Amino acid sequence: MKVVAVILAGIVLCAFSAFAGLTAGINLNPQSTVRFVPDWGSVGDWVSGIGALLAVVVSLYMTRRSERFQLERDSEQLMLIQEPSLAWLTLTIGCKGMRRCTVNDLRVCHGKKRTSLKHELSEKNTGVFPFKLDPGDSFKLDWSGLEIKPIVSGVRNLNLKSLDGIFFEVVTGISVHRFNLDVWTVDLLQEAATAFEMSLLMDDELPF
Repeated sequence: MKVVAVILAGIVLCAFSAFAGLTAGINLNPQSTVRFVPDWGSVGDWVSGIGALLAVVVSLYMTRRSERFQLERDSEQLMLIQEPSLAWLTLTIGCKGMRRCTVNDLRVCHGKKRTSLKHELSEKNTGVFPFKLDPGDSFKLDWSGLEIKPIVSGVRNLNLKSLDGIFFEVVTGISVHRFNLDVWTVDLLQEAATAFEMSLLMDDELPF
């Protein structure tokens, strides 16, 4: 709305400047300007024309604003918070938009390669999918100790040569949302792989 106010102020200022210039021209040099200056009786037409132009500008602004609001309301907006700690990984999936959504799966991916973690959940979270989220709602997935091993295996099954670009995918009923793995999450998985005498990458040599 500030943009519209600035535009209105600019148009009004230009109009006053134009009228002041015309008046000065008529008074100072009437012979040269009278033929080009419209009758002051037509000022009402000028004002109505400017008013119509302003109405169009405001209408376009309100239409675009309404379209943006409608798009935000109709689109899914999810968040994924990663909370790794010593031998513990917590993922919080939340709905931060205005549309209700249903989370069907969580996958770890790299490029076009992906591994579902839907059946690799902890005992506490078994059977959580599909999970319905209302706007503002969230739920947590927790893995600790040996429960992290299936995630390490899932990354291993991607047959990667580098962990750069690895990401989580949250799959809903109508869309797929991508979230890069945090550095701390990658570090946790690497530490877990070492503890389980496994490797995350195809070319890694085990330290044992």
